[in-house]
Amino acid sequence: MDFFNLFTPDGVMLEPGVIYTVIALMFLYTFVGICAGFGGGLTTMPLVTLMLPVKMATPLSVIVGTATAIYATWLSRKETDWRSAAVLIGFSFLGIPVGLYALSYLPDHIMKIGLGGFLILYSFYSMFIPRLPIYDRRWIAAPLGAIAGALGAAFSTNGPPVVMYGMLRNLGPAAFRGTLNAFFTANNIAVVGGLATSGILTISTFKLVIFCIPTMILGSLVGQYVHKRISVKVFRVLVFLLLIASGAMLIKGALGVSAATALLPPFVLLAILQILLGKKIAEIRKVDASK
Repeated sequence: MDFFNLFTPDGVMLEPGVIYTVIALMFLYTFVGICAGFGGGLTTMPLVTLMLPVKMATPLSVIVGTATAIYATWLSRKETDWRSAAVLIGFSFLGIPVGLYALSYLPDHIMKIGLGGFLILYSFYSMFIPRLPIYDRRWIAAPLGAIAGALGAAFSTNGPPVVMYGMLRNLGPAAFRGTLNAFFTANNIAVVGGLATSGILTISTFKLVIFCIPTMILGSLVGQYVHKRISVKVFRVLVFLLLIASGAMLIKGALGVSAATALLPPFVLLAILQILLGKKIAEIRKVDASK
């Protein structure tokens, strides 16, 4: 039975209930990623960190994301802008040590506050910034790649800066998807290597990934089924609402405040912005979609 005993990087044995919950959450990871086309790691990471320390949640999420990214990269290899992807990947390597340092030495509650705040800000950005101005310059891959590398190593959330890069460069849908997938594959592999050499990645984490494989496969299948039967726009909004709530609950746990204190400010602000800007943003997106 020793094979089923799992420990955190600090040597604390995980309770069976925690393991079962994390295994179930990996269903959500692949379900959201397949159904919405984004957000598997963003959605699941804050929920997993409610169960596990960040030092164990991050490598778990990175490994799961790597498996998905490798397959997606192979499928989109012909459409990938490999030159842009190479620059993004190269500069992301500069950011990875920063993220690993934060993951290794910053207290867990500080990391959770940082992740919670990042998720809330990213959700508001995605919901209320209809589009970015086009800035077709390859040099922007340098800062955005480095930031993505740091976020990927610290929180397994390297997607937002790379998405911003694709939007600023105005890449076509196929090139956009292919370039992002190539970046995620290379960056995640590098992050896994960094986690392993720094001692953060443990045998228990690998075993936990193995335990999660059935729910990951099931989540992918159900996600593909739902994707064909639900409005992607509606589902994306639901994902962002979940991200805001998850980020607020991470901050609640880290600061020891009440749920109402953590949840009310972002959702009140969300309601105000929706009243003031919602109609205008919907019109802008409708025009963009018709082009």
